[in-house]
Amino acid sequence: MKCCVFVRKVPFRLSRSKNRIVWAMVLSEREGLALLYVPKPDEQRSHMLVIATENVQERLFEDSGANHFEMETEDLTGIGVKLTALAESVSEAELKKFFEREDLF
Repeated sequence: MKCCVFVRKVPFRLSRSKNRIVWAMVLSEREGLALLYVPKPDEQRSHMLVIATENVQERLFEDSGANHFEMETEDLTGIGVKLTALAESVSEAELKKFFEREDLF
């Protein structure tokens, strides 16, 4: 049986001091915070898990500076299902295409 999950791809500002925007994937959201997976933005950095908030005016997500992200069991289960579905059903080439390295603005 194949899993079907909704993957939300969102713009993420790498730093408040810079305007470089990359694509990220929302893994979970709760109480105004979002847990994002950010693929390697460049060759010098690794993949990241970031706690972010949505900047509605600029229509993008930014690092929240938060040091915690409360999660319920259902949240963890949802993340696991999404990651399992990606691992089982998406080829590496498709995943790279989904997260093409490009500046959005």
